[in-house]
Amino acid sequence: MILAFTGDPFLAYEALLQEAKVRGLSPRLLPPQPALVVQEASGGLFGPSGALVDLREISEGEWKPLKEALEPLPERVVVLLLDPKPTAARSKWYSKERIREHPTPQGKDLVRWIENRAKAMGLKTNAAIHQYLASLLGGRSGAENPALGLEALQRELDKLTLVTPPITLEKVQALVALEAPISGFDLVRAVTEGKVSAAFRQLQGLMERGEDPIRILGALSWQYAKLARAWAHLNEDPLLGESEAASLLGMHPYAAKQTLALAKSVDAEMLDQALETLVKAEQAAKTGRDPRLALEKAVAELSAQARLLKR
Repeated sequence: MILAFTGDPFLAYEALLQEAKVRGLSPRLLPPQPALVVQEASGGLFGPSGALVDLREISEGEWKPLKEALEPLPERVVVLLLDPKPTAARSKWYSKERIREHPTPQGKDLVRWIENRAKAMGLKTNAAIHQYLASLLGGRSGAENPALGLEALQRELDKLTLVTPPITLEKVQALVALEAPISGFDLVRAVTEGKVSAAFRQLQGLMERGEDPIRILGALSWQYAKLARAWAHLNEDPLLGESEAASLLGMHPYAAKQTLALAKSVDAEMLDQALETLVKAEQAAKTGRDPRLALEKAVAELSAQARLLKR
C-alpha cells in the first residue's frame, strides 16, 4: 500500500507521522534512494513491513528509479510518501485513492486551527489572539519557506507556553516574530560555545545584510527551540542519527546533523536559561525599547551563561 501525503508541508508531515504511529512504523524519514527504501519496506523478522520516504526535494531524475522500485512491492507493504507538492506526473501515478490531501487552512478555518491547537496544548487564549495570529500568516504559504507557514505558528504557540498567565493579546503581540531569518545557526553556535567576540561578529554580519533585530531574535528563539528538542531526543537515545533526527525535528538532514552536534555540548540548565532570556529579549524589543540593544544584550547574556556553565 502506497500513500502520498500532500498539501500543507506541516500538516502533511504530521499526518504522515500519525499514520506511521498507527501502523507501528518507525518515524524515520528516508531519502528517495530505491535500494534503501526497499530494504526498509521489507521489514525484519518481527517488525512490520513499511517505510517513510521524504520526497520534498526529489528531482525527476530521482523519481523514476524510485517509482520503478515501488511498483512491484506487494500490497501488504506500507510506504508513506511525504510529497507536499507533487508534480502532475506523480499525482497521476498516485491516483486519488493513494493521496491524502491536507490543504493549508484559510480564513475562518485557520483561526479555528489555531484555537484548537492552543486548546490541545493547554493554553488559555482568546478569540482576539487567534485572529491576530491568523492575520500574521494571512495568505502567505509555508511551502517554500516554513518561517511563513503553520510551522511558524506552531513555534509561536510553543513560545507562549513559557509566558506567565494570563496570556493576553498584548503579551502575544510583544513576543511573536514569524519571519525569522534562516541564517542564524552560526550565531547560535558561537553563543552556546561562549565565544562572545565570534557571536558579535556573526551578529554584525547579519545586521550589515539588512536583517531586522526582531527577526534575528526570532531566529535565535527558533534555533534554540530546535536545540532543546534535539537535546531531549538525545537524552532518550544517545545513539540518535542525523536521518532520524531530521525526521523528529522537521529539519533538513544537514541542519539536523549540525543541531545534534551542538545539542551534545549543552545541558538542560543552559537551555532553560537561554529560552527565558530570549522571551524577555523579544518582549523588550517589541515594547518600545531599542530592538538592537535588546538583541545585543541577549547575545551577551547567552554567551555569559554558556561560559559559566562550561567551567
